[in-house]
Amino acid sequence: GSSVIPSRRQDPGPRPVDDQPAAAAGDIGGTHVALVHVIARLLAQAATLAEAAPEILATVAAPFGWEYAGFWDVDRDGRSLHCVGTWPPPPGPFDAFAAVTREMAFPSGVGLPGRVWANQAAASIDDVVEDPNFPRAGAAAQAGLHGAAAVPVQDGDRVVGVMEFFRRERRGGAPDVLAAMTAVGRQIGLYVERQRSADELERFFELSPDLLCVANLDGYFVRVNPAWTRVLGYEPAALLTQAFMDFVHPDDHEATAAAMGALTSGVRIREFENRYRARDGAYHWLLERAALAGELL
Repeated sequence: GSSVIPSRRQDPGPRPVDDQPAAAAGDIGGTHVALVHVIARLLAQAATLAEAAPEILATVAAPFGWEYAGFWDVDRDGRSLHCVGTWPPPPGPFDAFAAVTREMAFPSGVGLPGRVWANQAAASIDDVVEDPNFPRAGAAAQAGLHGAAAVPVQDGDRVVGVMEFFRRERRGGAPDVLAAMTAVGRQIGLYVERQRSADELERFFELSPDLLCVANLDGYFVRVNPAWTRVLGYEPAALLTQAFMDFVHPDDHEATAAAMGALTSGVRIREFENRYRARDGAYHWLLERAALAGELL
């Protein structure tokens, strides 16, 4: 389950990032550039954000001396943040804190992730155990975690997630460090939004009652949605392993071939009718719309 338990302790809270002491001397700019390249590769290789999150957190945390990190994602209805990944992996000294973290959800303004979401800006805390707006203070004390910082994962002006980082030392994050991590957060935000758009497209493809497909110029389906099975009765494998012309009524072959030729010349087919054979041998009239995208229809 999920729970949010506001603390009643009174404390000045985290200092604004601009009030933090300067980071120790180091090539923050060079580190930032290196992080961007590594994270771009991790995102390209991962199928989902949850899959990439632990390695992303490790990549960002290690150069700046953080010992624990968590990745929070804004849910689809935009009401709360949920943890989708932590680092380091178990077993380790922070497993109990990670377990508490995964059980919680934060609305805007609550906890370290929630305040970053609300303010759309990085936040730094020297000691979360003494912070009045840190519901996991007890778990952090037991784990020995004190210093913390968090940065938004943004797509433009919209926060789509938050990365949080902790250390045992009572020291938050310096402004230049947070600036570097915030820049990384923006890069990840672009990926998150692209992934969500892709997920929405995938959901539309799978749930549409219309027969949707992708085909190649060799005349084979590359992908079909479940509507093909509902209407024609074939399993996807049967449709993908035969030339789609094999399913077209013989009397419609010539017109279908002509339509294919028009597509390859750049013409968009808005309405074209032909008949496809169902598994039971009956033919169904289909109204087709098609366009060429690279080497695919």
